Order: sequence, then structure tokens, then C-alpha cells
Amino acid sequence: MILLLCACSNSVGRNIDNAGFQKIQKGVTTKPELIALFGQPNAETPYPDGQQLLKWTYSEARTMDTTEGKTLTVQMKNGKVFSYSLSKS
Repeated sequence: MILLLCACSNSVGRNIDNAGFQKIQKGVTTKPELIALFGQPNAETPYPDGQQLLKWTYSEARTMDTTEGKTLTVQMKNGKVFSYSLSKS
């Protein structure tokens, strides 16, 4: 029974894997390509001058273990990736 509890986990969002992250290219990658890689963003914030901030979040909590989290933040400008970062917690 204890082994079963230890193996349980709960996740929110879609995992942001390194293979997908490495496919992002500044000035090249588009929003539809990002959605194909990571699914719909969890948050979208429009800014003036055709800019947009997109965020994808993923977290996984394991019983009696640590919690892992990742946030991918992408700044779009005129429909293309302008900058991006991946933070882990």
C-alpha cells in the first residue's frame, strides 16, 4: 500500500520537453508552430505594436516527493518569436 502511495503523481499542463524547446528559433517560429509543439498556451497577453506574451506552465506533484514545475515564456513580435525562456522550479 505504501509503495502505491509513493508512486502516485498528479500533473497539470503539458510537459515542456527539451526536444520541443530546442526547435524554437527567434524570428522564425510562429504561434501555430508553438501550439503544435506545446498545445494551447495557458496565458496570452497582447501588447501594442503587434507584440504578444505567451506562457505555458507545467507542474507535477508526487506523493511524498518533490514538486517539479516548468514555465515557458515566449514574446512574439509580428507573429514570430522575438525572445523566449524556460524556467524550472
